[in-house]
Amino acid sequence: MGSAAAFMITGPAAKITNLGAVKIVLGIRHFMLYILFIMLYAFLCGVFVNLMF
Repeated sequence: MGSAAAFMITGPAAKITNLGAVKIVLGIRHFMLYILFIMLYAFLCGVFVNLMF
């Protein structure tokens, strides 16, 4: 269940059209932080869901 939760979180956040728009708005440095945050949050959410269920 944790991997499904992580996939559902990263799906909308990692669509190529959304990433292109975010990169233009934020710039490269903040865009990389955005990607890192998405990966970290999805991982932690997946671990949390696995521990809870």
